[in-house]
Amino acid sequence: MKLRVKTKVKSPKSSDEGCEPVSPTSECFLTMSVTSYILCFFELEFPPHFPSIYAFLNDVFLNVHPRFSSIVVKDAKGKKKWKKIEVNIKDHVKIPLLNKDNISTEEEYSTQYDDYISEIATSEIAVDKPLWELHIFNYPTKKSVSTLIFKFHHGIADGTSLMGVVLSCIQRSDDPSKPLTFPSRTTSIRPKENKNSHTQTIMKLFNIVPQFMASIFYSFYDLGQSLRLLHSEDDPTPIRSGYAKINQHYRICTVNLFLTDVKRIKTILGVTVNDVVIGIIFLGTRLYMQEMNNGRLKNTRSTVLITLNTRNDKGYARPEEMREKNTKVPWGNRFSLVELRITNLEEEDFKNPLKFILKAHKLIKRKKNTPFAQNLMTSFFGAVRTCRGLQAATRTFERRFNNSSFLVTNMIGPTEKMSLASHPIKGFYFMPTGLLSSLTVSVMSYMQTLTIGLAVEEGVIDHQRLITCVEKAFQLISQAATTTSN
Repeated sequence: MKLRVKTKVKSPKSSDEGCEPVSPTSECFLTMSVTSYILCFFELEFPPHFPSIYAFLNDVFLNVHPRFSSIVVKDAKGKKKWKKIEVNIKDHVKIPLLNKDNISTEEEYSTQYDDYISEIATSEIAVDKPLWELHIFNYPTKKSVSTLIFKFHHGIADGTSLMGVVLSCIQRSDDPSKPLTFPSRTTSIRPKENKNSHTQTIMKLFNIVPQFMASIFYSFYDLGQSLRLLHSEDDPTPIRSGYAKINQHYRICTVNLFLTDVKRIKTILGVTVNDVVIGIIFLGTRLYMQEMNNGRLKNTRSTVLITLNTRNDKGYARPEEMREKNTKVPWGNRFSLVELRITNLEEEDFKNPLKFILKAHKLIKRKKNTPFAQNLMTSFFGAVRTCRGLQAATRTFERRFNNSSFLVTNMIGPTEKMSLASHPIKGFYFMPTGLLSSLTVSVMSYMQTLTIGLAVEEGVIDHQRLITCVEKAFQLISQAATTTSN
């Protein structure tokens, strides 16, 4: 039976938490042209106990942050603000009902699940209630007995903020009294020869000026790349149709890798896990382009946008810490985008596929060492908004996605098994959708698994062949790393 309980708005004298202004970036995401959602998948080991799920939402989830019980309204001056309201949980929970007479196997349920996810990936959330939903797919698939899918509007906050509050609601399965722990973000350092400390100090002093000058040069160079992308689009390829449209249909799929295998490659090359994954994605997409071009190698200009957390502290924080004044981990959309050119595939790259990782490592390291470029780009968007208004700033924001080939975003997950409302979680990953690109890639680690999520535009990208190419890229890189270590 369909529930039609309406959400009630509190009186104007509600708490100040409901009257916070909407940030400029959130305003962009709240427009029709850049509407985006973040899907968070929890694959369960056994069917959901609905009373426990509803109690979790009412007693824990709604109280963890006021955005989950706020809507966007306009004040007397037309400015958008977050207003606190009373929430009826049943308005936000969606439970699909399938005709079991025509479905009998996990394979068939998995097909229905894929179709359902494709449907909700870009379907709009009504703006007259808080901008989130929980979808409970209570049927067995090839991956899990049942699945919980949280859907958040990107206007609420970015992935780092949302993941921080969601993980604060979840407990460790083995011992709920202990906090969740996360993998280290450090780079594996290759052993170096011992040098005289005095000599090292002198060398560092001599390097300060060149490094500073290089940082200034590359900051303006990177700004030029960003501005170029606003006015010059990438070449059409099998992963980029060149015809961005609102509400395209996505097929969401995943590639799972053993984290121990990825860390082994990381250690051999002296890079980060993120560098390894980016290299795999670069090589996998190039292999897919070659395969779809009937084996021909083509040199194309393809740019990937990578999200970068701009907070001083890159880790997750407690919800109350995010709301503190002058905190290092503020709530909201606090991210920037950096552009990386995807290396073209050459015949010799099959013998040395590690160059995709090493080049990604070099570029990402340089981009991170020139944060001034991101500040300049942020100032540029601010100037566009001030001089030409919200719509112009939104169109500028949108063109950056439209003109690139695809987006990659990554986050770190817990090392221990989690439990949500006493439901052990077998698999866990996230996926942003609706960013007007044919392909979006997410990366999430959880326990000993690293999940690469792929949101592909149906009718443009063959998701099965893309999965095969990403898996082949990992095999080529793994084999090459093993040869290098020997």
